[in-house]
Amino acid sequence: MPIALRESRTRTFHGTKRRIFHLLEEMGTSGDQIWPFAAQPFMRSPGPLTPDRTEEWHLGIHAVLQEVVPEERIVWRILNEGMEGTHGFYLSSEGKETVLEYRIEASLSESEGRMLWRRSEDAFERSTEALFDKLARVLKR
Repeated sequence: MPIALRESRTRTFHGTKRRIFHLLEEMGTSGDQIWPFAAQPFMRSPGPLTPDRTEEWHLGIHAVLQEVVPEERIVWRILNEGMEGTHGFYLSSEGKETVLEYRIEASLSESEGRMLWRRSEDAFERSTEALFDKLARVLKR
């Protein structure tokens, strides 16, 4: 029986949706300014973000871009065995600030999916918080 996974992390930033979206779309490229762990690289296929074509790899997860809406969201479809779902970044405005939410929603199989998430859960929490911290520092420049 599949297990539902829904995790979310949110932070408010002093920065425009345009600037934050641009920094997010550069992750995994030579222009990446915000991925926090050089020893655990975030990689994606070259070129512009293109749904059903652009792929990414990080922290044991392989995904293909499902949807990109400039200044609103970047959503990836997870391709790992045992994990069916999405993860992505969602932007909204709150006054003069921008709210960024990282969300993962997936169905995990009893064996492979649960084991993959157990191995990845702590790294996802740490990397999301570190990514948000680094994004805040970059936005202050």
